[in-house]
Amino acid sequence: MPDSASSDQEASNADAIAALAEETHQPLPVVEEIFKEQYARLKATARISDYLALFAARRTRDALARRS
Repeated sequence: MPDSASSDQEASNADAIAALAEETHQPLPVVEEIFKEQYARLKATARISDYLALFAARRTRDALARRS
């Protein structure tokens, strides 16, 4: 059973992914794939995880902008 903190983080990430998809007019699966990739990269070396979603969202937005 997942703990409530990880469930909250997953819900927050899902909200961020949906908002990015709407903001950038990109398909949700594309945004989700890029976000999860960026999040995993950051999480692998992070010592503090409080702002991972924020940084992953910024990197996702940048990656999507480069694709357009």
